[in-house]
Amino acid sequence: MKPLTFWNKIGYGAGALTENNVQNVVNIMLPLIMFNYMGVSPILLGYVFAIARLWDTVTDPLMGYLSDRTRSRFGKRKPYILIGAVMSAFSFWLIWMFPEGKSQMWYFWYLTATCLLFYTSTTLFCVPYISMGYELSSDYNERTRVMGYRSLFVNCGAFILPWMYWFTERSWFDTPLQGMRCLSVVSGVIFILFALGPLLLTPTVSSRKEDMERRSEKERYERVGIVDIFTAFRVKPFLILVVVLALSVFGLFLVLSFGLNLLIYYGCCGDKEFASRLAGIAGLVSAGSCIAAIPVVNFASKKLGKSRALMLFLMLGALGNLSILVLITPAMPYLSIVQPIPGAVGISAMWMLISAMVSDSCDYDELCNHRRREGIFGAIISWTCKLGYVLCSIGGGYFLVWSGFELELGGGQQPGTFWNMRLMMSCIPAAGLALAAGALFFYPLSRERMLEIKDALEKRKTEMKESECD
Repeated sequence: MKPLTFWNKIGYGAGALTENNVQNVVNIMLPLIMFNYMGVSPILLGYVFAIARLWDTVTDPLMGYLSDRTRSRFGKRKPYILIGAVMSAFSFWLIWMFPEGKSQMWYFWYLTATCLLFYTSTTLFCVPYISMGYELSSDYNERTRVMGYRSLFVNCGAFILPWMYWFTERSWFDTPLQGMRCLSVVSGVIFILFALGPLLLTPTVSSRKEDMERRSEKERYERVGIVDIFTAFRVKPFLILVVVLALSVFGLFLVLSFGLNLLIYYGCCGDKEFASRLAGIAGLVSAGSCIAAIPVVNFASKKLGKSRALMLFLMLGALGNLSILVLITPAMPYLSIVQPIPGAVGISAMWMLISAMVSDSCDYDELCNHRRREGIFGAIISWTCKLGYVLCSIGGGYFLVWSGFELELGGGQQPGTFWNMRLMMSCIPAAGLALAAGALFFYPLSRERMLEIKDALEKRKTEMKESECD
């Protein structure tokens, strides 16, 4: 496999801006428009999201299975990426085209139908796009660099998302809904434009002659089947990565909803305007820290190996979360701006290195099981994140209640409430990240082992070609 050029990596990374936006824009904007402006019950909106995410548990693995089995002149992934980007743009616009003045249940059914179409479309784009990154390079270090470009564009998207609601509230729109409809058109154009990166600038790996000819007749017979969705969990390195990701997601997002309430009512003594300004600045600092961390993560991965580097950055993220006990304080509220930096660096490293390590697991899977399942592996990674977000959004409400927090009391909470919130918000994420780092002790694919696997695969291909010539 030829080394990737700068533009190959830029092209693949550009698709991440579309991936990040389609994964998050509805989660952010639907409650703001439908609850704040349309007055739809947040409980009904919660059911809309729950149904959509349950649907993802079916469509994500199936999409991975289909893309792994696809054979076309355009490769396994690109046809789905193109269709998914266009459908995502159209269905996102459709979500906001409802008439006003309808009943709550009418909006519930309309949003359920359009969100199911939207999330099916995003699966059509995201699963093949993520899987494409796993197969772009066979080089141990270059895989990390590829994911660095992806992380760059993910965080560029993170700069855009916080300003979407601000855009809908501008005075040149009669209503926020009108602003949202305009924004949906602009967003759809962005979805399609950045999806062109992986379509036009990224090599079509699976259509290369050497890739199409690399399997013997026996291996062609062993194409990916539906049962491989379930047997993927038997691949030890991949299973460990799923566990690491699950522990990290649960740790980081279980008490994420505490953050703004703690900042408003404890750090800023109930001053919502001041707190929102600090939160906005902290968000920009966090995204900037993630981008600045990319070359540092690449360097550490090259020097230490991916698993050791990931352990180091997960522990840094754990320490960053423990700093909440000190840096969220009414005595010095501006410290809340710097508090997210260590955690942001840890999160940036987590997404980069886990993705690169999944690529290594695909090589291990090919060596041991004579099949490549990038699509299925990518779908399981995506499904793990989505399921984790849903469970965390449910569980986070219970933890907020257990902390003793009552919204109507504002800054006058019962004694010990803010301490409980700070303790949960620091210790739960730190524990999740520390356990994730501990799980990496069992990860078997070091740099040296990956070189052995690469040599073994090359030797197998050579032997197959020789046997076919005979």
